[in-house]
Amino acid sequence: MKVCMVMCMIMAGLFGSAAAVNQPGRGFMVVVHDTNQVEMGISNYGKFGQTAAGTAGCWWPKGTGQNYIFGAGFWFGTVDPGSSDTLVSIGYGPHGGETEFAPGLQGWDPLHPCAIIYINPENYPPPADTFPMAPQSLVSHEDSWCCYNDCDSIYHMPGDTRPIGIEVYQAGYEWMRTEVQDIFFMTYEFKNVSGHNLTHCFIGIVTDFDIGNEAGSNANDIIAGILKRDYDIGGTVYTADNIGYQWQEAVESGWNPPVPGVIGLDLLQTPFDLVTGADKDNDSIPDQYERDSVYYASNVPPSKWDVDQDYVPDWRDASENPQKGMTAFKRFTLSFEPNTDPQRFMTLAGYNYQTGAYEPYDTFQFAPDDQRFLVSSGPVNIPADSIVTFVFAVVLANWHDIYGSPDTALVLVDHWAQRYYDMSWFLYTPVEETGGQDRVPAIMSFFPNPVRQSGMARFSVSTPGNVTLELYNLIGQSVGTIFSGYKAAGTYDVRFDTRSLSAGTYFAVLKTAGKQYSRRLVIVR
Repeated sequence: MKVCMVMCMIMAGLFGSAAAVNQPGRGFMVVVHDTNQVEMGISNYGKFGQTAAGTAGCWWPKGTGQNYIFGAGFWFGTVDPGSSDTLVSIGYGPHGGETEFAPGLQGWDPLHPCAIIYINPENYPPPADTFPMAPQSLVSHEDSWCCYNDCDSIYHMPGDTRPIGIEVYQAGYEWMRTEVQDIFFMTYEFKNVSGHNLTHCFIGIVTDFDIGNEAGSNANDIIAGILKRDYDIGGTVYTADNIGYQWQEAVESGWNPPVPGVIGLDLLQTPFDLVTGADKDNDSIPDQYERDSVYYASNVPPSKWDVDQDYVPDWRDASENPQKGMTAFKRFTLSFEPNTDPQRFMTLAGYNYQTGAYEPYDTFQFAPDDQRFLVSSGPVNIPADSIVTFVFAVVLANWHDIYGSPDTALVLVDHWAQRYYDMSWFLYTPVEETGGQDRVPAIMSFFPNPVRQSGMARFSVSTPGNVTLELYNLIGQSVGTIFSGYKAAGTYDVRFDTRSLSAGTYFAVLKTAGKQYSRRLVIVR
């Protein structure tokens, strides 16, 4: 059962004069995503991986109580156009668990009845009349959505910090499917509501990934980052990029396995990196036209409008446009941590805040400790009333006595996280399940399943049109087409042969009338 924890008091030490009593289910709240193996606490005020009581709030595998995050959240930095001050609004401060965001839209009371977390199936979707920007259809087996803002100075820490003027629209996703059972996805949309352009902006995620007990002499976590690296796994080369990760090599008392797994933060989408006159992704489309549908219509043949065939035109497909990527990976500890806006901005921008030296990637292998890290991307300019999107995944895997290094264990998990996002989820349309039974009509089925040599595929078409039924392996490669052609509305049976395929688990994907459905098919020998 999903855990739901609500802060009944806003701690005076955190919010000063803003302390107030919340009504049950309203105000500053935390709920837990728990559909797959990752139990992840999320909030409607900028934090994730932490409970409302300020304790560790991410557990893996589900039900074990083995914690991997003490707290995490984003930092958003910019240069104030009037004073040229560097400003940073924080969703989570590892120094003391601070946040400078409040539930709801700009100008709302945090106790507004709609300033809550909406999560499937309890209270999803968000009311469309109140939140026209909010999603109304499901993406995963467990979607969540909420909004919050940094616009009220009462929630900002005293001293050198003040509001920037941003609203955040946050979405979380989890799937029950095997290939992504150890992944939690999060999307942030940052809207500039300041009334002026925001320039030289950086967005980062700061993590306090505490694996097990990190108190005192037990502090033994290790961190590293992957900017871009190729891995050869079983003869297949995978490219991993934009990842910060943390692990330990010591036994954790009472854990099974005794040496914990590895946890990573994987950037899936960062701000665009489009430069007039350049062609950074070598696709023959100048950067300034990558997002221009009129240019595509006039200069690009329709066959190249959707190169990854995910039913999202490339001018609206973030994965097909050059991005900033991870422009800084910075490490700090309890004794070395940026705690003011200028220090935080320098860290986001890739500088050593103590020396002023530009050191964007902390590559030195530090000794085990209670460590934190930040991954960031920028700079980017955000015009008034515009939105920039930032997407990441928290990925976990066991590695000890399985792989030679913890990063290798993350490679396949990273591959699926990036593939799910890059393909706009199209292969993975959610099927709501209760006790293994679909709540939606049976669009596609296989007889038998598992199958040995050949079988029958049955699928239904509600609208006449072109239909394809394709088979994919576990790493997302197409291994064969079961059917491709025009079909009128109706139900059809198509025989297929599997003798050329290895035993294992595959995914059949049915595409019809702009919709996609997937089912698992197991081949045995």
